[in-house]
Amino acid sequence: MHIQGALSNVKGTVSTDEFVRFLAELAPQGHYFTADPPPGIVMTSALDWRVVVPDVATFPLLATALWSAYERFILPRRKEGEPAPAGIVVQMKNGKGAFDQFKVGGDILERDALVQRIEESARVLCPRSMTWDPRPEIEEALDSGYWAEFGG
Repeated sequence: MHIQGALSNVKGTVSTDEFVRFLAELAPQGHYFTADPPPGIVMTSALDWRVVVPDVATFPLLATALWSAYERFILPRRKEGEPAPAGIVVQMKNGKGAFDQFKVGGDILERDALVQRIEESARVLCPRSMTWDPRPEIEEALDSGYWAEFGG
């Protein structure tokens, strides 16, 4: 199971590395990656970061870290009445390809709503009967040619 996403409408004012470093400090249990496409590939709209989650217990901490990152990096850049406000696009995806996607700063405007959404999505995407080993997802990301392991 992983959570991945992109910083939306920040116009280069927030670096992905700075954002991921902040998340990793607040929720160190995850395995963090940043997008690093192969040379010659230009990506204007893509996923910027990924966190492979080791277990269900990590989700509430990661939700709180995402909200803290939103408050620190995104909220100060939002302008009233902006047609496309800054935010964090978040996608939660399980090993079978099922996913939930939402935008912090769009669909989600409060910390408690974000925690609830992530916990509910985790329950649906990873029912108790489903167990997972994060190692294959970590290896897949490392071998992808797209994701670079985040070292801080």
